[in-house]
Amino acid sequence: MNILYHHRTRSTDAQRIHILEIVKAFEQLGHKVEIVSLVPTDAEQNNARRDAGEAGWKKFVRRIPFGYEAVQLAYNLVGIPLLLARMIGSKVDFLYERYSLFNFTGVVCARLCRVPLILEVNSPFALEQSRDRDIRSPRFAQWTERLICNLATRVIVVSTPLARIMESSGVPAAKIEVMPNGVSPDHFQPAGSSDLRASLGIGAADAVIGFVGWFRKWHGLEMLLEAFHRSGVARRGVKVLLIGDGPAMADLSAYVREQKLERDVLFSGPLPHAEVPRYLATIDIAVQPAANEYCCPMKILEYMALAKPIVAPRQENIEELLDEEAAEFFTPGDAASLAAALASLSGDRARAQAMGRHARQLLFSRGYLWTANAERVVEMVREHGAERRAAPYLAAGR
Repeated sequence: MNILYHHRTRSTDAQRIHILEIVKAFEQLGHKVEIVSLVPTDAEQNNARRDAGEAGWKKFVRRIPFGYEAVQLAYNLVGIPLLLARMIGSKVDFLYERYSLFNFTGVVCARLCRVPLILEVNSPFALEQSRDRDIRSPRFAQWTERLICNLATRVIVVSTPLARIMESSGVPAAKIEVMPNGVSPDHFQPAGSSDLRASLGIGAADAVIGFVGWFRKWHGLEMLLEAFHRSGVARRGVKVLLIGDGPAMADLSAYVREQKLERDVLFSGPLPHAEVPRYLATIDIAVQPAANEYCCPMKILEYMALAKPIVAPRQENIEELLDEEAAEFFTPGDAASLAAALASLSGDRARAQAMGRHARQLLFSRGYLWTANAERVVEMVREHGAERRAAPYLAAGR
């Protein structure tokens, strides 16, 4: 098939990985994919600090009443002609779009060119941007979100809680497909590097609790450090390795100094994504300290690919990915519960290793792979084509 992938993102961090990996998966299946976007998807992909930062225009327009809405709506004036120019006169089997709030480009072009549109929704942006107070017209945002989703051929969401949110906003359940994120296991090999561990100050007998991601307030890293300190596992030769960087770095570093944890809490600093698997392979226990109620954390899938036992909050979207044999669950937002989970798992290495092996097996048995996701998308398009061909005959009673 000939596929056009349209997105309106800065192509940073997880967004870029998601886009490039699903495109690669389509291509591995023999399909041809062309990406349509204002920002090249592989732009500055080794610029870790750019990935950690926020677009400068956002800070400015937040101060202007309805500025955020206006800027996002204005994209359609550029996006629609840009996408139409690629579609007119070309054989496009379907359009795949990463959903953005107020972005009508995909649905308009798909309708004009009469091609199916598969809309990938990773967040309920009307709800999310209202919570963050980025927008001042939540009802208008909800209306546009509902309209865009209802005009799409199929709507992919990354979790069951997100599917319920979309249904409650007025998107028919029959149009929604729950499809968690994926991973390319070839990028993540379970074997660690003793040289890297030594260079980070990790002893051969030390156990390492690790996290990867950009350090933001809502990632729960302050609670992770508090739980680690409270658990007392540092006395047993357990360390914490935080892989990444971000706005919360200053507060985290301050906490480490105040609690005199400099020898026990290690920071990798910002890393290009290509370097992340090597650092992740050095850890023994992987942690997801916090997550919103509807996301599908890609880091959990990466932990699974590396056969790492996982400590994660017990909430529906996380339990969709993991079971009791792959993860030690704790009460969301509860530092004492997290401390108990860390102490329990770090104190039983044999159990932790068995959990890691099971997590990797679970990844394959449940099909959390980009290639499996690409196959499902293509099947959706084929099913839609079969339904359209059958419609005249069904209407005629034949």
